Amino acid sequence: IDGPECGLTKKLPEESTCFERPCFKWYSSPWLECTMACGVGMRMQDVKCYKGTDIVRGCDPLVKPVGRQACDLQPCPTEPPDDSCQDQPGTNCTLAIKVNLCSHWYYSKACCHSCRLPCP
Repeated sequence: IDGPECGLTKKLPEESTCFERPCFKWYSSPWLECTMACGVGMRMQDVKCYKGTDIVRGCDPLVKPVGRQACDLQPCPTEPPDDSCQDQPGTNCTLAIKVNLCSHWYYSKACCHSCRLPCP
């Protein structure tokens, strides 16, 4: 509007500075290796919420990236049963069976006879 009521001293600035706060944002680390060398395992990545350079709470949980997922690698090799297999002396195969270590390569070899037995 033109006129004396709109003098330059009363004119509002066309530009002004404002303070922009840093946004909350999810960041993910690279995926770690699969927990298994063959068969199905899990892989993990670290997922953190950042505001600027600080780790905080406040990111939208509905858009949080996945932190773990299944990884299905090549099938694990299967060996034909060896009827002459004997457990290695000095290896606690009873304990290995109780804590489910027969899938671990060391105990599957060291406790080959015990690990082949049917579950009680």
